[in-house]
Amino acid sequence: MFDFDVIIAGGGPGGSSTANFLRQKKRSVLVLERARFPRFHIGESMLPFSNDIWRELGVFEKMNERYIHKPGAKFIHEESGAEFTYYFDSAISPGRPYAFQVKRAEFDQMLLEHAESLGAEVRQESKVERVDFNPDGVIVHVSAGDKKYSVTAPMFVDATGRDAMMGVERNLKEPDGMVTTNAAVHCMYQNIDRSTGADEGNILIGLFNGGWWWLIPFNDGDTSVGMVFEKNFTKINRGASSKEMMDKALEGLPHLKHLMRDAVPVLPVGAQGNWSYRCKQFYGDRMLMVGDAAAFVDPLFSTGVLFAIHGAKFAAEHIDRALTSGNFAAAEFANYQTQCQSGMDLFKGLVHEFYSESLRNVLMASAVNPTMCAVITSLLAGDVYRPALWQGVVRKKGFSQLIDMKSIPGVKSSRQTKAPAAPQK
Repeated sequence: MFDFDVIIAGGGPGGSSTANFLRQKKRSVLVLERARFPRFHIGESMLPFSNDIWRELGVFEKMNERYIHKPGAKFIHEESGAEFTYYFDSAISPGRPYAFQVKRAEFDQMLLEHAESLGAEVRQESKVERVDFNPDGVIVHVSAGDKKYSVTAPMFVDATGRDAMMGVERNLKEPDGMVTTNAAVHCMYQNIDRSTGADEGNILIGLFNGGWWWLIPFNDGDTSVGMVFEKNFTKINRGASSKEMMDKALEGLPHLKHLMRDAVPVLPVGAQGNWSYRCKQFYGDRMLMVGDAAAFVDPLFSTGVLFAIHGAKFAAEHIDRALTSGNFAAAEFANYQTQCQSGMDLFKGLVHEFYSESLRNVLMASAVNPTMCAVITSLLAGDVYRPALWQGVVRKKGFSQLIDMKSIPGVKSSRQTKAPAAPQK
């Protein structure tokens, strides 16, 4: 009656992981990807609690051999020079001492090819033009070059990333008004002054008045550098090119400028915008949204792929049950959104506190409070999907309320005073 059990639009980590999980359940899957892999993509820094999913997908060993290990996250306060490194092996739940730094072009291709090796049918350079949702199934209309055709299935998965095909079509996307960033510029470089030894794979995150920057190292010597700007900065510099914005910001960032003193770009400077949003509903009759197609939280803590692959696992479980029962009504998928949001909401609160200033100070001063340090480390590691007492406390009170900020000498707004220096581990 149908061409496939499930048709997935999008071959990124969310789409390929959903296909992988569905193939493990012996379901027939078609993945339609509009681009030809490999293709450039930002979002290169993984989190340790993704490792559990990589093992379930059967790609952990390959990643462990291929990619540089990321044992922690180092935060640098540009105005004061204070710095502090959170090491993942000090998280509340042990056993995940590192994550990976990956170039997304080759990484996404590896995930997609792995799903294909499990029996998923993959068609690249195939764009989903329209989906007809009928009581007895879905009809997906595809264009591939000058060829147009249709395929059918009981279920459709939107994994189209921040294009959010169904969210846009159904007017479901809602921006996160509390996040004050709206633009980022980024580039790939050689000859960056990077950490050495055991810290070689750490991500560096710089905090400055007007935004933050990242520095992500790769095994081949290349380094990803990007800057995320708050709205006031982009408003002042309206009309500037991506490179002009990056160069201007760099002049006021002495620590990053020093690390980049001999840098040689290997790609043009790129730009991204409109960071944070969430669809009001992640599901419908015969349809689920996975990963960025459902929601995107500010990239400050490298959560995009974590959310995508956990969403893929949840989606495959719901779809498998629906295929077994034959019930594809939207109400059957409501718990899928609850599962996805359980992790998203914790990070969303973290991001909101960061941009409201309080968490900037806590991040730089948490060495004075080992409990707070362990809580933040656990979140930075991606431990957000399992019920835990500390998660409930954070959701209820927020981070800055868990410690007495007055007990930290010199801690005020990071815009008004220098952050206190914090000893490295």
